[in-house]
Amino acid sequence: MKTLLTAAAMALGLAQPLFAADYPAGPVTVVVPYSPSGNTDVFMRHLAPYLEKAWGQPVLIDNRPGGGSMVGTAQVAQARPDGQTLLVTTSAYVTAPAIQPDLPFDPREDLIPVANVGHVSYILVTNATSDFDTLDEFVAASKESPKFAATAGLGTTTHFAIEKFIADSGADVDVVHFKGGGPAVVSILSGETDIYGSSVSSAGENLTSGKIKALAVLGSARIDAQPDVPSTAELGYPDLEIKQWVGMFVPAGTDPAIVEKLNADVNAALRNEEFIAKVTPLDWTLNATTPEGFAEQVDSELDMWKALAESQGLSQ
Repeated sequence: MKTLLTAAAMALGLAQPLFAADYPAGPVTVVVPYSPSGNTDVFMRHLAPYLEKAWGQPVLIDNRPGGGSMVGTAQVAQARPDGQTLLVTTSAYVTAPAIQPDLPFDPREDLIPVANVGHVSYILVTNATSDFDTLDEFVAASKESPKFAATAGLGTTTHFAIEKFIADSGADVDVVHFKGGGPAVVSILSGETDIYGSSVSSAGENLTSGKIKALAVLGSARIDAQPDVPSTAELGYPDLEIKQWVGMFVPAGTDPAIVEKLNADVNAALRNEEFIAKVTPLDWTLNATTPEGFAEQVDSELDMWKALAESQGLSQ
């Protein structure tokens, strides 16, 4: 059995409650491998106060963008396995290895999945002043003049989402990689790029204030957070459904009791009605997972995205 599955199973079966009760011993640093104001950063800043209350310790958010989230991920993989340094990242954890074979860490060996906290849908957005108001108009415009698509970084889920959109729609688009969702949205605002697969939280106030507009939800149905935006399925793209999950990881070698305590405390925060009320308008669907269940998901998706990258010829 692969290491990440074995480690997760140990967390469930070999917990040491007395040691876990003393955790954490000091401030906990949560590395978010994206720029501030992106989807993951926004979610973690909502979650942090609930973990601080549970632990009686400060939760420090350390934004480490770069390499399609792999710079910050590598930092945590190399950190001391004492539970004081955590990684909260997106499904880029399983997509990036599909096209970045020379990563400075092994996603199956060097980090332990703790909890999948939830997922969001993607919406394709453009500048409010753009000449296209529908997805069909964008596709047609892309064939008449150069168009540019933003991503939150090479190998991120936003990258795969854009590549899938290009493949399914036949749009003529050049892809531009940024260091997170925040800078990608800025590129839409400035007109540097023409389209971006954003989450509702990453689009944020720029969407509600009308500075950017949504063309479609990447999925089979509309979402409650943007009920007037059509889904790609109803626009004629039934296979264009990509969601982004966010999950917590710790360095390999972390005490199984700490892994289990982290999972329990995160799941407790996800059940908090006040927290739910804060993130639901941002289109979050929250999960309650076990370390073992999340490890199985990660293992399966590493294989799935690698196969897709090979079939589509995606590479660095």
